[in-house]
Amino acid sequence: MHGIISKLKESNLFTSIDVTDLIDEEYTKLIKVKAKILDGTILYITELHTLEYQKYSYHWQKENGELIIRWDNKSHWKNLKTFPHHKHEKNRVLPSHRVNIEDVIMTIKDRLNHNE
Repeated sequence: MHGIISKLKESNLFTSIDVTDLIDEEYTKLIKVKAKILDGTILYITELHTLEYQKYSYHWQKENGELIIRWDNKSHWKNLKTFPHHKHEKNRVLPSHRVNIEDVIMTIKDRLNHNE
């Protein structure tokens, strides 16, 4: 989980990285981060790991709150072949593999480079 912060810092993509919640116990690991991106957009990260459960959400949005992409594993889209993993993009829910911070950073960098 601490690797998330390192990867965010190494990317040089973020103007600020705020850890809003952190639990680092033997059987429970939780991190919540709000990271501001160079273009003014915001990435919200939640990773929760227990012995029985893993939850994640990488929510990238514009400053006004408009969703760009959110990857998560909330178990409400049972018809997707990648259930419970999916992403929300442009009012659509799409199949997605289990992403990690490296995947998300790469996607953000690619999108920012294509918008220049």
